[in-house]
Amino acid sequence: MKSRRQRKKLGQAGWKISEVERLTGLSRRDIQRVCYQGEGGIGLLSLKETKWGYRVYSAQDLKVLYAVSLLKERGKTLPQVKREFERVHSDVDAILDEQIDLLREEIEKSVSRYHKALALGRAKDRNALERLFRHIVAFELTFAGDDGRDSALDLPEMELLVELMYGPGSYEGIRGLL
Repeated sequence: MKSRRQRKKLGQAGWKISEVERLTGLSRRDIQRVCYQGEGGIGLLSLKETKWGYRVYSAQDLKVLYAVSLLKERGKTLPQVKREFERVHSDVDAILDEQIDLLREEIEKSVSRYHKALALGRAKDRNALERLFRHIVAFELTFAGDDGRDSALDLPEMELLVELMYGPGSYEGIRGLL
């Protein structure tokens, strides 16, 4: 086992490719193709070599490789990834910001579907519906972003939940009171 000092020294020098694979989810071949300038490569990174002759990856390199990983998860090929980087003039932060926005939208849609499924699954149990209502409100207060919603009642799943709790048309009645 390496001493703490040796681990710190390695971390300061950079990450090895096996560590980068684990941290980014990219295969070794894809990582190498991101760095390689020739045929089959896209040349987004130029790595530094240590005095021992092996390549290491910096935190900035990890950032670029993680952005590549996110784009590949969306079905983009490496040449398409290169075009994305060219589109934003190699601004990895712009790509990450776009991906963060897309991931946030996916999370919101998934959470909404999850809450709707829970509400329908508990439709006969008024107490369970009320607990779910409180849970959704607490969740919204905890993770509320700047998404333009005035209250948890504006969440897409709340209409279904309120209608299940109080009957057809009740959501519009409650919204009219606000």
